[in-house]
Parts: sequence; structure tokens; C-alpha cells
Amino acid sequence: MTSTDTTLPPGTLPAQFDPAATEPRWAKTWFEEPFRADATSAKPPFTIVIPPPNVTGNLHLGHALDNTLIDTLIRHKRMAGYEVLYLPGMDHAGIATQMKVEQGLREEGKTRHDLGREAFLERVWAWKTQSGGTILEQLRRLGVSADWTRERFTMDAGLSKAVRHQFVRLYHEGLAYRGERMVNWDPVAQTTLSDLEIDRENRKGKMYTVSYSLEDSSLAASNGAAGEILIATVRPETIFADQAIAVHPEDKRFQHLVGQKARIPLTDHLIPIIADEAVEMDFGVGALKITPAHALTDFEVGERHGLKHPSVIDLHGHLTSDLVPEAFRGLERFAARKAVVAALQESGALIQEQDHTTAIGLSERSKAPVEPVISLQWFVNVKPLAQQALTGLEQGEITLTPERYTKVNRDWLENIRDWNISRQLWWGHQIPAWYDEEGRIYVPDAQNPDLDCDLDPRYQHLNLQRDPDVFDTWFSSNLWPFSTLGWPDEGNEDYSKFYPTQVLVTGYDILFFWVARMEMAGYGLTGKPPFETVMLHGLYLDSKGQKMSKSKNNGIDPLDLFDQYGVDACRFAFASLSTGGQDIKHDPRRFEQGRNFANKLWNATRFVKMRLSEVAQDLPLQDPFTPYIRTAAQMPTEASERSQSLLLLLVQQHQDKLSLADRWIISRLNAVTEQVSADLASYDIGAAIRGLYAFTWDEYCDWYLEAAKPNMSAQNTGTLVTLKLVLEHILKLLHPFMPFVTSELYESLGHRRQLAVHSWPLPDSVLHDAEATHAFDTLRSAVASARSLKNELGLSPQDRLNVAVLGEHAALVQDNTRTVEGIAKVKLVPALEGRTLSQVAPGVTVLAPLEGTVDLADWLGKQKKRLAELDKQINQAEGKLSNEGFVARAPAEVIEEEQRRIKEFGAQKERLEEVLKQF
Repeated sequence: MTSTDTTLPPGTLPAQFDPAATEPRWAKTWFEEPFRADATSAKPPFTIVIPPPNVTGNLHLGHALDNTLIDTLIRHKRMAGYEVLYLPGMDHAGIATQMKVEQGLREEGKTRHDLGREAFLERVWAWKTQSGGTILEQLRRLGVSADWTRERFTMDAGLSKAVRHQFVRLYHEGLAYRGERMVNWDPVAQTTLSDLEIDRENRKGKMYTVSYSLEDSSLAASNGAAGEILIATVRPETIFADQAIAVHPEDKRFQHLVGQKARIPLTDHLIPIIADEAVEMDFGVGALKITPAHALTDFEVGERHGLKHPSVIDLHGHLTSDLVPEAFRGLERFAARKAVVAALQESGALIQEQDHTTAIGLSERSKAPVEPVISLQWFVNVKPLAQQALTGLEQGEITLTPERYTKVNRDWLENIRDWNISRQLWWGHQIPAWYDEEGRIYVPDAQNPDLDCDLDPRYQHLNLQRDPDVFDTWFSSNLWPFSTLGWPDEGNEDYSKFYPTQVLVTGYDILFFWVARMEMAGYGLTGKPPFETVMLHGLYLDSKGQKMSKSKNNGIDPLDLFDQYGVDACRFAFASLSTGGQDIKHDPRRFEQGRNFANKLWNATRFVKMRLSEVAQDLPLQDPFTPYIRTAAQMPTEASERSQSLLLLLVQQHQDKLSLADRWIISRLNAVTEQVSADLASYDIGAAIRGLYAFTWDEYCDWYLEAAKPNMSAQNTGTLVTLKLVLEHILKLLHPFMPFVTSELYESLGHRRQLAVHSWPLPDSVLHDAEATHAFDTLRSAVASARSLKNELGLSPQDRLNVAVLGEHAALVQDNTRTVEGIAKVKLVPALEGRTLSQVAPGVTVLAPLEGTVDLADWLGKQKKRLAELDKQINQAEGKLSNEGFVARAPAEVIEEEQRRIKEFGAQKERLEEVLKQF
């Protein structure tokens, strides 16, 4: 039944479309009776794995956009005859989940250390069972047609096994190693962070120019006084860990000082002056302090020059070490900065303090500024894996769309650094490495990776302790395209059928962090690309073009949009706003447009059902199309759902039943089907939905339904069949974009099986009718001309007007008098006397009488005023564009709008002047 209103007869549509009455039933159906993928099917596979949302998360607009685009592709390919797998699941979100559970413990006055590791993990799993996974329920409301029987989680047994096998393999290949390197450290969460777990933010700060006295006081740098060299820094609290001052080797201001030494202010420590190309000569004063333990660039400079890397900031963000003067020891880093600046000023070493905007990294979860530290961690040398991925890109095994991101992808892989994969957390995949009392490392054998080393008989005589750290979350999500399908068991049916996957849909912002890591893991571990195509979309921004965040209070909850507009309207908006990987500004007008479109579809279907029901009883039984027409009236029938073959039958064998409007709409449907299929094949989802919207609203609803009314009244079965066939094809084409309303309407037309499992319409050259297309376009031009004349005469669209037609195609217009008169609300007459107003269109000129239609004197007065107003508007726009200051300041779209106004108003002025020449 198509409505929750049980008082309505079966198949009857309520007068108004109510998403809240329609969507829950279909969402429930698609979850409880999921679209299960068959690994034994002979159909070609089409696989997309969901970008796994965090188990802690709620649906945000990025998720809604992602999954709308994915589900659109999935539904299309399913209808097109592919064995489709849309695999759902979630990421365990190590740091986010642990912090959420720890927050609950703090409310109880406890820490995770009070519980111990095992009890804490039990607590996390309990939280996951009770509260995690809300987002998957929200995705079901979005209507995603996933195979819910295959839902995966990055911490489930199969995926945990895959993570372990990956590490063991990389270790024995010499790519996973433990060493001291620079990492991002969160002093609040007490763990290292990946770059993706850091938010970049520009903050106003200070740039300090500090004097370092030269050991040889007879020397001088050109940027300071005798006996000193000046350096610029934004972190004066770290000067105590300085190991050198660096200048550019080609900077003539300092070349004579390279090899000399300078004294760190507030201390007696001397450090060398070195030359390194990493220094930007134009930055600051041209000389930089090198602090290898507290800045990544400095660490790399230090590595090149063999510098030590002592640290003066501990893991809690406080100054420490014997290198730090006692007055500053124990101070929090930002409090220490103020104290050190004051001391520098008092000593005379602070030369200048300037306002300076600095990009700082904030922990995504704790919001604390991230501290670069050198730490003993696990890393992966990813360069060999990156090279395999680069080879795959070069050979075209992976395609990125938009194509411009291919270079971005390649550049990042070519310049990749070793990956820090260890995290100081308890929630996650614990690293399968053990240490003996001498610190030697033990990792399971490559031939038996699932055997813990402390249970290995070979090591029973040793006291082994397992590494307490866990892997970076991305060390499991990088396996997502194939671990979810059964890898490392490559004999698994799902893996054999559905891997490699066909498409990955995600935002361009995680191209580096996730997409590239999957490329490397896919080639490195399976020897295959993890996906054939990467479809990248832009970021979803607020209406002002700003990123959404809690701090800005500009976030928009997609669930509120679902409630306000309906899910189909939101999916329409997400799809239509998706264009070429560009960032997307939130635009409420698109959501209103989607809601109006769903209502338009609903009303059009009600109209078709009503007209077919009115004539169904009276149709001759011997007519081959009568059973098909009667299905819309919910009458018993044996008619099948063979709409494609019926359309061909109608065109090939029953042309006599078709009017010009019928032939035109069938030909246009064929062209739109071809274009939409091509757009989807090239992943231009925005173009596909925009084309469908224009065809459905403008051509089918506004033109064809009006043009078909005379033949409907005459019970012409060709028109009645065309009416329903084209509507059904439209519903099929729109289904991937707007699945709820299309499923409801398709069912109401008498179909037993849900629309999602019907076949995708195919274009066919037989349906192309160039003659009908050209002829009906001429009628449309005549109607548009008649409407324009009414507007010029100040008449309403409903006012009747006598018009005459001249020109090459005048006879065609006369032959279709009922169509033109019915749509344009005019009366065609052979000729007109007296003064006339005319509109010229290709092949036809439409004339309307002036005398007897309007008060000529009044009308002329209005036209002269209108002409003066057009002159005024043109002069204003030209004045703006002649103003150099305006042109320099105005955005490009404002300039384009002024240029458009000049062109449009100029055309109107020219036309009006031609009309007034008659007087």
C-alpha cells in the first residue's frame, strides 16, 4: 500500500506528499530486507565500501553528501544489471572513543588507570554496544541501500587479524621499525597524533627578534650590531634547546659568519652558525635558531648537520631539563614564553616584538596546541609502497575524478615521509611486538602471524613484555577496501568477487591521509589497486563559504534538514550541489527546490493516475495496451513491467496512435536517458540530476502534460500509454537520486516489485525522432512568443488573446491549433488588422493586435517610461564598469552580473525601440 492512511483504497495517493508518512516504511524495508550481494553471481561486480564513520559520530553534512553520492551510484549500477555490493561499517576511532569513555570516568571521579587496561577495554566495548553506531541508524534514514548483513567494524575479529598480518609482514620486510623521530604530541590526551587528527588554525601571536652574542665580538652580522647576530622566532621558550643558528648558504649577509659560534641568551651555551638551504632569506631577519627537538624542519636540518636534539619541554607541556635556567623550570610552555620574553627584555637581548599570525596545530579532540617532540615510536618506511602506488597511477590502474587531483595524489606519494603508526592509547589494535629485559624486539613469524610471542615455545625461557601502545587508527582503515572482504584469506568468495572495488567516494581533504594510504596498502599487500576510480567531492561549507565548526556555531544538522524538507529533497540538493570537486556552499534554495520537485512528481503522478482511471473501464479489450493502462487504475491485469519493450513496440508498430507531442516526448526521453547515463558513467552526478530536473519539470510536466490533454480526452491509447510509460521511465531515472518518493509513486502505478530492482532504462536509436523534436520545438517557440506578447501587452497568462502566425512553419502551428491554444491560452486566427505587436522565433512570427486589446495612449506612455528605465539601468551598469576602483574591488561574479545586465537590458531596449517605430 502506498500510504499510511488506511482509509484510502489500495494504490491511491493522498492529495499532498508527506515525506514523514512515506520515508519510514521504505527505510525500514531497505534495512530489514537489505540488498544482499551474491558472490556467486555471474553478473559483473560493482563494489563501494563506505568511508567508515567514527563509532562515536553523528551524521554531519559531509557524511550525508558522501553517502548520497555513493548510494546514487550504487542504485544506478544495481538497476543497470551489476552485482552490487555497498558495504557498510564503522571505524573504532581510537582517540575519540577513548576520550569519550574517559570523560564518563572523570564524571565518576576515576581514570582509566584506576580500572586497569582490561577493565577499561570492557568499559569501552560496553559503551560501543550501548551508544556507538548511532550514525549507521541515521544513514539508514538517508535511504542508503547497503548490504547490512555485511556490516563491519575495524575492531572486529576479521579486521583485527588483517591489521596484525599487515604489521607482521611489514616488519619482516624491513619496512616497520622502531626508532626516535619527530612526532605530533597531544599533551592533554598523552598520545601521538596523525596529521588528520590535527586542526590547523591561524592565530594572532608575536614574532620576536632576539640578539645572540657572537663568540668573536669583533665580528658582526649585517642584521645586527657589532658582536651579535639577530634571529627571528615565534617560540622563545625553546631557545634553551637550540643547537645551531642557520642561514642560507647564498645569503651574503652571513657568509662570513658560517663556522663561527654564538651564545644562547640567558645562558652560557655556545652554538655553531651553519648554512642550510631550508632557511628562507626573506623570512624574519634571515637567520633562524635551530631547535631539533621542537620543530620538524629543525629536526631535519639537525639530521643533515649531525646536531644533537635535547628536549626542554616534557610530555605534559612543561619546561624541563638542566639546560633550562632554574627560574623557568616547571613552567607550562605558554607561561614560560611570557617569562622568557620578560627576561630577554630585561637583559637587552629582545630587540623587537611584532604582531605575527601563526598557523598552529590543535588536537582535534582535546583542542590543545600540538607539541612537536622526538619520541621512540613505531614507524613504517612507506617509500617502497608509495612507489608501487605511483606505478599504478602512471599505468592508469587508478583514475581520479576530477582529474586535476591526480597530480596532487602523485606529488604527495613522491614526497612522503615515514609514517608514525604507534599511539599511546589503550583502545585500538595493540601492537604485536614484545621486548625482553635487554630491550630486544620480538614479533610473530611471518609464517605464523597469529601466535603471540609470549606463547611461542621458542621464547618460553624469556620474560617478554608486550608493547602497551596501539596502532594509529589509519593503520586499520588503510586496509578497509579488502580487510572487509576477508583478506588475508584471498580464497574468500567475497574477496575473489568484489575486490578490487570499483569506486571510492570521499572528500578531497583526506586524499593524503586515507586515500593514499589505501593505495599503498592495496598494492603492497594484495598487489592490486584497492579501487579503480576515486571520486572526490569538495568540502561542505556554510552559506558564507566558511568551514563548519562548533567554535563558530555555524554547524547544520542534516537531521533537521531531513525533518524540514524531507530526505529526497535533501538528497536532491546534495547531488545537484556536487560539481567537479568544488567546495559546496550551503544553499537553502536547493533544498526548497528539491522539496518542490518531489511535490511536482507527486502531483504529476496523481494527475496521470486520475486521467487513466477515468478512461480505463472504457478502453477496448482487444487493444494491446489496455492491460498496461489499467495497471495504473489498480485493476486486475496480467501486464508485466516491460516498459522498455512496450515503448519500442509503441514506436515501431503503432506510430499511428502517436501524436506529435507523444513522438516528441519519447524522443526527448531517449536523449535524456542517454545523457544521464553518460553523466553517471563519468561520475558527474550534479549534471545528471540537473538534466533530469529540467526535463521532468519543464518538458514532461509543463509541456507534455498540457499538450497531451486533448488526446487524453479523446481516449487515444497511444497518448495514454505514452503518458504512463514516460512517467515510469522518469521515476526509474530519478530513483538513484530520490529513492523514497520514486519508490512510492512507482508502486502506486500498479507494480508489484519495488522500483530499486527494476532495470535501468536504455537509450535506443529507434526512439530518436529528429522530425518530431524539431516540429514540437517550433510549437514551443510559438507558445513562448505568444506568452511574451501577453506580457508586453500587460495581460495575465490566463487572459485570452487572438494571435496570428506567419512564416515558414506557420502551417505546422495551424495543424496543431489545439495544442498551441491550450498551452498558450490564445486563439489562432488567420489574420489581424491594424497595428500589431510581433515576436519572431525560428521559422515562425507571432502577431498580436494592439487596437482593441489595450488603451494605446496608456500603453505607449508605459512603454516610453519603460524605455527610460532601461536607459537608466544600462547607464548605471556601464558607469560601474567604467569605474576602475569598482572593477578592482568587486568579485568576478559581480562584474559578470553587471555585464549580463547591460546585455539583457540592451536587447530589451532594442526590441522596444523597434515596436515604437510603428507609432
